[in-house]
Amino acid sequence: MKVERLLQVSVALLAALGSMFLALGQGSSSTLPMLATLGAFLSIYVTDIKGWIKLNRNLANFAALIAVVFSFFDFWDPASSKLISIAKLLIYLQVVLLFQPKSTRVYWHLAVLSLLQVVVSAALDFGVMFGVLLIPYMIVASTTLCLFFVYRETLRVDADLRAAHDAVENRPVFTFSFTRRAETNESTQVSLPAISLSGQLPGNLAAVFTSGRMFIQVLKLGAFTLVCTVVLFYCLPRFQGGNFGPGFNGGGNTTTGFKDQITLHEMEKILKSDQFVMRVRLFNYREGGDPEKEQLIETEYEPFFRGTSLSTYFAESKTWIVGNLNRYRVSEIKPPRKNAKLARQVVATNQMLRFDNTNEGVMLFSMYPAYKSAETPDNFVDNQTLGILSMEADPQENARQPDQYELLVPWNPFGADDGLIPNRHKLNDRDYDRYLHEELVKIPSVNEWADNMLFRGLTKIANELAANVPLGGNEKVTPEKIARRMERHFQSDGHYTYALRIPAHLKKEELDPIEDFVVNHRTGHCEYFASALAIMLRTQNIPARIVVGYKGGEYNSVGKYYAVKQKHAHAWVECFLGPDELPAGVNPKEYPFGAWMRLDPTPASRPSPNRKETGTIADRFLDWFDYFELWWRDNVVGMTSERQEKEIYKPLTDNLIRPFEGWVSRDQWVKFFRETLASMGIHLSEEWSNGILTIFGLLVLLMIVVLVEFCRVLFLRCLPTIKYLFGKFFPDRSLRAGFYFKAENLLAKAGWRRKDSQTPHEFVQEVVSDCRERNIASDMLPALIELANWYYLVRFGGRTLAPEQEESIAQYLYKIEQQTVALQGTKRPAPAR
Repeated sequence: MKVERLLQVSVALLAALGSMFLALGQGSSSTLPMLATLGAFLSIYVTDIKGWIKLNRNLANFAALIAVVFSFFDFWDPASSKLISIAKLLIYLQVVLLFQPKSTRVYWHLAVLSLLQVVVSAALDFGVMFGVLLIPYMIVASTTLCLFFVYRETLRVDADLRAAHDAVENRPVFTFSFTRRAETNESTQVSLPAISLSGQLPGNLAAVFTSGRMFIQVLKLGAFTLVCTVVLFYCLPRFQGGNFGPGFNGGGNTTTGFKDQITLHEMEKILKSDQFVMRVRLFNYREGGDPEKEQLIETEYEPFFRGTSLSTYFAESKTWIVGNLNRYRVSEIKPPRKNAKLARQVVATNQMLRFDNTNEGVMLFSMYPAYKSAETPDNFVDNQTLGILSMEADPQENARQPDQYELLVPWNPFGADDGLIPNRHKLNDRDYDRYLHEELVKIPSVNEWADNMLFRGLTKIANELAANVPLGGNEKVTPEKIARRMERHFQSDGHYTYALRIPAHLKKEELDPIEDFVVNHRTGHCEYFASALAIMLRTQNIPARIVVGYKGGEYNSVGKYYAVKQKHAHAWVECFLGPDELPAGVNPKEYPFGAWMRLDPTPASRPSPNRKETGTIADRFLDWFDYFELWWRDNVVGMTSERQEKEIYKPLTDNLIRPFEGWVSRDQWVKFFRETLASMGIHLSEEWSNGILTIFGLLVLLMIVVLVEFCRVLFLRCLPTIKYLFGKFFPDRSLRAGFYFKAENLLAKAGWRRKDSQTPHEFVQEVVSDCRERNIASDMLPALIELANWYYLVRFGGRTLAPEQEESIAQYLYKIEQQTVALQGTKRPAPAR
């Protein structure tokens, strides 16, 4: 295949990859990039091969100007993302260039546009597919640059091809060129005007670049570049604490799935977000055991990862909030009690997310209750009243969650604990009693001193449910049975529907959204179900609060972890049961101060087994892809300067530099110097000893410089001898091709000397042309051409000459020597000016 055709295919593939990068970054708005990808391959056929459509340069410039103007208005549109506008402009310009007659200018512009597309897509999306596509992009880009170099050098040495190339750059103004192949018949041949850049490589480049060896060299270059890139990526210091990731669109510092308050609205964008939040691993914990021998475990039911609890509802703004945090005490996370069945929970967070902080600091997500392990930081605190875990931090520091943390949590893989959480507050605590029996039983109202008319229908239904609790035998109505009856009402008996969007025609705007949900349309998401159940419980004087966090996650059978994403954000309810109100079968000694019982009224979120590995190739592939994606987020996107210092520089310092720390410590040297002088009877003040030590250090540094320079000079002088002694054991490729330079030395005696700007091939062609013009030394020309070709094969092609070729070298050199000796008495004519 001709070089230009290879270059056309390579450039089209580079443009297509650039468009695919933009398609990944734009997500659902990727139609235009995908069309541009198809257009890149289509242009090879209709423009480069058939020549049916060729945009004139001036017409193409006019089209590009229109694209710029169009994108300018799109750029300043408030409803449009500026990065998306830039991406569209790059695609428009790329399409205009693809359908032009190709020249070095067009090839270069297409390569630059493709690189800009990669830069823009990096700002739009930095997911794992971005990293995967970078590898083929690097290989294609290297191939394109190599072919572009060969093509440009071919134009430089081929005058006819250069003239055809220049003609392409100067086509008539504002014309399309619809050309077709030459038409022939028996008597005549008619060729329509067309420009075909179909030049072949010069002979010296053909042996190196026209075979598969060039692409093998490109693969080697790509592998070397990839290794160097990885090393530099992790070793070069980062001077900012932020992450790599989207920043232009403002999406890097906010979260859309979890909030520390609830405002009742439609949540389509929130619950459908696939943004990664955290990865949670659970280990089978044994007290006093070796953590390295602990096994990864999984639960049959979806775990609840608690964030915060909400106790106060404002009817005016339709919002649930935490309440007065300053009123409740916090304490450090306590170690677990003896012989408790626990799991070691390791949470790795997405550092690109920022969550609203509590009064104590940064909010943490965890199964609850949580206990301290040997690896749990001391600045973790627990607000046991509200059930909120936090990391103490100064609000001015703008701190975020740690990249990884560990806690011990109760372990029950089958959910047989009825969702009970031990209450750890004494019931005679005045503040806690006020929290339970005032805040958590208060029914929201518009006016605190007026009769509550907001939830008349909801209260009626709650009273009916409490009055009709199914009982057996001598059972009594208890708060636990009422709570379970109300939970079942929402899950199945009441015919509620889980939905992200409530049809507008079903709503009654004059009603509170919670009241409207229960007595009217009965359609909503988890926040509506949790809000309704919490208020229903309060109407029966049962303390209740809403808890927000995450439920479940996508269990990965490869990495044995839960991948928790924003779409797993969830809201549920906790009600308080006193020590005498616990469910039957529960050991009261485990709950001396009562318990909080978890209730999940949302039908779509009832406990269900996690996805198990089915053994199909598709499931295995998805697990591996998810595992690699999280590895990418942890080790590439999330590689901050803090992590670089902790995981790379500090271990390197501890293992390599610290053993020699005394040799570079100034204090150690000062101490050694003063003790040495003191042993000789010389006692100097600190000021004098510091001055003398500085002078001594400069002298030592000067001696080191002199010693290094002496060794360098000695090595350079001995280098020829070393090459002579050991060259036969390590033959150099340039030495193996020394026969050509011997031929050059012989030609120099006859007046032919190669210029610095000439390649060996160009020099030999000049000698051959000179000899043929002067009709001299015709016998040595075949030998000279053959030696030059062998030189390229050995020096650049990596070939080894055959034995018969090596035997012929001496004969060829002898023939050249005879001719040059005969020509030494003649003069070469002066070059024409």
